[in-house]
Amino acid sequence: MALNAVTYDMEMVSSNSDKKEYDYFIMAPNIEKRSRAILKWCRRKVTCGKFILADYKNFHNSLSEDQENSFYDDFASCSKEILDVSNDVELFRKMNSIGIGRLSKVGVDITGFSVPAVYSLIYYLRKKCCVSSLDVYYTEPRNYIYEEGYFDSYHPNNSYRTCAPVTGYVNSGKDQKEVLTIFLGFDGGLAGLVYGKLGEEGKEIIRTIVVNGFPSYTAKLKDVSLLNNEILISSRERSDRMTTTANNPFDTYNLLCRIKKDSGNTLLNICTIGSKPMALGACLFALDYKDDVKVTYPFYTKTKFDVLEQEGKMWRYGIIFD
Repeated sequence: MALNAVTYDMEMVSSNSDKKEYDYFIMAPNIEKRSRAILKWCRRKVTCGKFILADYKNFHNSLSEDQENSFYDDFASCSKEILDVSNDVELFRKMNSIGIGRLSKVGVDITGFSVPAVYSLIYYLRKKCCVSSLDVYYTEPRNYIYEEGYFDSYHPNNSYRTCAPVTGYVNSGKDQKEVLTIFLGFDGGLAGLVYGKLGEEGKEIIRTIVVNGFPSYTAKLKDVSLLNNEILISSRERSDRMTTTANNPFDTYNLLCRIKKDSGNTLLNICTIGSKPMALGACLFALDYKDDVKVTYPFYTKTKFDVLEQEGKMWRYGIIFD
């Protein structure tokens, strides 16, 4: 499938998948087993020169040293480089010495990265390293654990959130009118927070589009998203309520192309609170239409891991840049 300057393919990773060879494979393993699930497949199906492991200290500051070391045990027999970092800028500064270039064969597992880091990492590899192709992997959740109920399990305190543009995706036209497109997740109230924060800043939002994942990973996740965002969704016109496939970034890309066509020259402000494949699709779109797009995200200062969460389907998204 070809769209603009990028060619894509998508496959479910399984024991029948073709073998792959990479010079570098980038991951952000953490205490969640899902963030390391792809390694099991890599050991059978991938020849890799070196694993690049991003260790975000601010995500792990509540863990003991033994706990943190435990999730590197899976990589004991791998050629690896662990990059201790506190933010994305520091990660990319350290990655500069690795030598990733246009002809490097690179795999990336975005499962353990935050959504803003996904945007930043793809930007870095495409714009700074000038990679000509990229394989992006993602492991779905099998089931989310709702220890505190559907409405309070994920980041219930919005005071920890700061709504701001994502570095590298900031359009200079700060006074422009905007079409706000929010890809909904099931973190209660975050979409409303973004909408409210931008309104407080005096942004002239001439249209707000809400996009839900359908089909979602599971029917329950779709319902939770709709329930948690009921007020915002119900306040939109029917034409401003849209859907895209939760695990297909290229469906997200296509949807944004249609929204851009309908919006003319109006600046698109994209916020992906939904799945990371949605964020990947929005990221690729934003890279292609950088002058017409900015990306906003409700950043958090602390995160909550789902230690009991099990992995579901694993996907590979192949990208060839023009």
